Amino acid sequence: MPQGSDSRSQYLSLALFSRQIIDALLDMVRSGNHAKLEKALPSAIESLKAATDSRAAALTSVVASRVMTSYDQVRTIDDLFPPAARRSMIETLEALGAGDADPASQNKRALEAIRFFHRIENRALRNSRHSSPRPPHAPRALCPVQ
Repeated sequence: MPQGSDSRSQYLSLALFSRQIIDALLDMVRSGNHAKLEKALPSAIESLKAATDSRAAALTSVVASRVMTSYDQVRTIDDLFPPAARRSMIETLEALGAGDADPASQNKRALEAIRFFHRIENRALRNSRHSSPRPPHAPRALCPVQ
């Protein structure tokens, strides 16, 4: 089942990517160290832009390795967040990258981003355990069992 394996890999890749962003954000909140965050933010922003508006992101991207571009990854993001919430998170991440606000505001933004990426990580991990995740409104059986 190569297609199922490929989907599983895409979900796990998304979960790992989210965990790396979360770890960088936690490092900033706990110790004030921005080094990991400075490395992680460009790909997080570009990947989220790609998941939100793939046409515009493809034209403006300078980051070669966007993560959120496969069908499974984008569908996971779509299931969790409407485009407006993703655009808002892009703005939050860009503000974190600018670093011009006071530490309390930066920590508040970082915690918001942690919650955002934690939801993505959890959903991606859950989806990776199932070969084809069913939407919550899908019927359990198409025909009665005899």
